[in-house]
Amino acid sequence: MIGKAGRLTRWLAGAALALSLATGPALADDTLDRGVGSEWASLDPQVNFDSAAGWIMADAYEGLISFDPVGKIIPGAAESWEASADGKTYTFHLREGLKWSNGDPLVAQDFVNNVLRTLNPDTVSEKGYYFYSTIKVKGAAALANGETKDPSVLGVTAPDDRTVVVEMETPAPHILDLMGSFQMAPLHSPSFDANGAGVFIDPAKVVTNGAYVIKEVVPQSHVLLEKNPNYWDAANVKIPFVKYHVTEDVGTELKRYQAGELDITYDIPLADLERLKAETPDEVWVFPSTYLIYYSFNLSNPDLQNIDLRRALSLALDRDVLENKIVKRGATPKLNYAGGFDPDYKGPDIAEADMSQADREALAKELYAKAGYGPDNPLKLSIATTVAEINIRRAQGAALMWKKVLGAEVEVNSMERKAWLDLFYTDDWTIFADNLVGDFAGPETFLSYMRPSAEPGYGWEKPEYDTAMDEAAQQPDKATRYPALAKAEKILLDDYIFAPISIEPYRHLVKPNVKGFGASAAGYHNSQFMTLE
Repeated sequence: MIGKAGRLTRWLAGAALALSLATGPALADDTLDRGVGSEWASLDPQVNFDSAAGWIMADAYEGLISFDPVGKIIPGAAESWEASADGKTYTFHLREGLKWSNGDPLVAQDFVNNVLRTLNPDTVSEKGYYFYSTIKVKGAAALANGETKDPSVLGVTAPDDRTVVVEMETPAPHILDLMGSFQMAPLHSPSFDANGAGVFIDPAKVVTNGAYVIKEVVPQSHVLLEKNPNYWDAANVKIPFVKYHVTEDVGTELKRYQAGELDITYDIPLADLERLKAETPDEVWVFPSTYLIYYSFNLSNPDLQNIDLRRALSLALDRDVLENKIVKRGATPKLNYAGGFDPDYKGPDIAEADMSQADREALAKELYAKAGYGPDNPLKLSIATTVAEINIRRAQGAALMWKKVLGAEVEVNSMERKAWLDLFYTDDWTIFADNLVGDFAGPETFLSYMRPSAEPGYGWEKPEYDTAMDEAAQQPDKATRYPALAKAEKILLDDYIFAPISIEPYRHLVKPNVKGFGASAAGYHNSQFMTLE
């Protein structure tokens, strides 16, 4: 869960992408040029969990439902759906005559095969937790855990070519938020069976069902998409080509935008934000997000197994100073995990939230000493973060606070994004500069990720948390479900397995001639809804 980002971001790193020059460069007037931030981790739709690839995936694949420019749920491959009276079964009805980009018929079983591959342990997909944790699909956990290989146990079925049925163990009113392309892309079995996962790195072989097809992949450079003539709504897709450019450095990205090489940026440099707001207010987009920033503690580290120490590290951070005086990106300081996204969710804060910062720091010093540390025995830590300016600035600020308040010796270890991603899946880190872009604004998208069964790699096991989440899952509506989720969040916060930091808004530059870009809190900005004027 570290970042999609949106979600934010970290996620499972895929195989190295191969260069394929399947087509020549498109005419500039026919191409929407988009900055994608860091290089994508994977273009495998059943594996990808990366924000850099999220935009690409949303253009190339369509799920059962889709999202309009402001993130509202709309029909996708499914033209309609209905829920059972108990909220445990959803039936989706596909549009008539759906096709893959190569002309093959697209059928309901293709969506079932997506879930089966995602849950297959051999796939090594972190996305499986969607189906056994965020929503509890029948049989999903057994398949993911390797308890069975029998596909008939799965509660996702295709009774006919145009019907997908999802049966769950508990009600899940948020299921529609997870049925979009990013999570529920269908699988073209013939190409996958012939080529394996390698099909997703070869544009000559990959088959998609969304508004665009992948035409060219150049690692560390770009991905070129071309309009899919077999897409069911191709007549309303107005931009022939979309080119996603790797723009790791936001300063260089801004220069490329100002030079006319980009139409949409992935971010805006911190130092230039206010100037750009004054100079080009119509091109600056700043809006709320589900982008959560937090610092994770490695629970396999003997020092950090001490809850007093974890608590001291969290309390020593002055979030307001960190975000508003050091980082200065308009982020909202945060003392909880799942709150602040859905106004209907009244979740808890950390236990010391009502204290003044001075009192929190005084308590942090006491807990630090209780854990056995002091001037003669300073704690030595490192913060693993990316080379992005904003992340380095935040990590440096946190390191200074831990030095000033506690006397800890903290090193900032910045690295290229792929190395940072890979590092998480080792034990060779103490503090991980973490993030997550929630798939939707409800608390489930955050809290389900922290279930021990979700296996994101945190090494945290708390039966009480799973019990509380299970109890919440039985509640059919927000009025009863949200208080139950708040109970679960309190258990999570009381263990201090991470230090919540802030909610960061989205920031983009968008050229005036680009129409159809919207303020989607979940970060959905499908090119098919845009035009170039």
